[in-house]
This record gives sequence, structure tokens and C-alpha cells, in this order.
Amino acid sequence: MIEKAGTGERVYLAIKAFLLTDSGHRPGDRIEVADLCRRVGASATPVRAALHRMAGERLLVSHQGEGFSAPRVTEPGLSDLYQWNAALLVNAQRSAPSNAPPLRTPDLDPAAAPIAFLEALFSALAAHCDNLEVEWAVAGANDRLHRCRRAELVLVPEFVEELGELARLVMSGDPVALRQGLLAYHRKRLRLVPALARHLHGLGDRESR
Repeated sequence: MIEKAGTGERVYLAIKAFLLTDSGHRPGDRIEVADLCRRVGASATPVRAALHRMAGERLLVSHQGEGFSAPRVTEPGLSDLYQWNAALLVNAQRSAPSNAPPLRTPDLDPAAAPIAFLEALFSALAAHCDNLEVEWAVAGANDRLHRCRRAELVLVPEFVEELGELARLVMSGDPVALRQGLLAYHRKRLRLVPALARHLHGLGDRESR
């Protein structure tokens, strides 16, 4: 099968969107290459290339000669990831150049697309510090936390209100207040880590029945 130019990127984006949002895979579940080939309409070569790329981004785990699986989630690992994300954002906000233009909120409706709004807001904070390494790091953290944020939507009834408060702090132009808001957001997530881990493993669904 001859792949058209650009197929690799299309396959990668389609597979990443599926695995991060709609796949139903739980931590540790095996990723079936043949199923993905049928889903995205591509041969095994670009599909495997996409999965290896995602493994390099720590979105999947590659097992030598045994395929791929969704990463396992542990409470210490999830706590580390939230703390890393907080550090990235606070440092980005602190290191923004003095002549940088005012930070703006994303042109998205937080009620209609809350996760997209949050990730766009964090990406904007990273871009504001004018450091490409920080932008890449925040983009990677956004991807790795995407499924966690889907769990947050279930476990945090005031999720959308929190986004409104973060947006208000951005528009206020008060850097100290914004830092405090970012830290408060992440402290709350750290307290939720046990519940988030259970939910991601499907235990929360069973407990709610």
C-alpha cells in the first residue's frame, strides 16, 4: 500500500485524538495496531510510526517486540505531573518579557469546550514567556494530562467556574493574583489525585453504581 505525502501526520493526529478522548482504553490496556489501521484507514507502517512517536511523547508505552499499551497511572506519578505543570506555568508567567503584549484569553467558550479552553489558556501562558522550550513542555503536559482533565470534568462540578476565574485573573493583568490562581487550581488537583487515579482505572464508575 502506497501512502500519500502527509499521511503520517494525518494518521498521528487521528490516532492521538482517538486515544486521548474516545478510545475507552484504561491505564495498562493493550493498543491493537490492526484496530487502529481500520479506524484511520491506513497501513500498519504509518500507524506504528504514530504509536512510536506517541511513546516518545510518553503518551503510550512501547514494549519491545510486544506492541504498545496505555500508560499506567499511579498516584505519585500523577502528583508529579500536576506539580510539573504548575511549575512550568508559574515560571512561564514570571519570566514573560516586560515588553510582552497583554496576555489574552482564548477565543473559545469555556462552557462549550472547557478542556480545549483550559489547554489553550495554558498554551497562551507558555507562549507569552517567549521561550520555545517552555511552549513545547506545556504542550506535552497538556497532552499527558488530557485524559485526567476529562476525569476532572466528572469529579469537579465547578470546573467551568474555575475556568472563568482563571480567565478573569488573566484579564486583570495582576501577575501575583494570576500566580496565586494557578497554584490554587493545581493544589486542588493534587488533593483530587486519589479520586482521579481511581476514575481513570474505571474504579470510579464501579463505585458510583
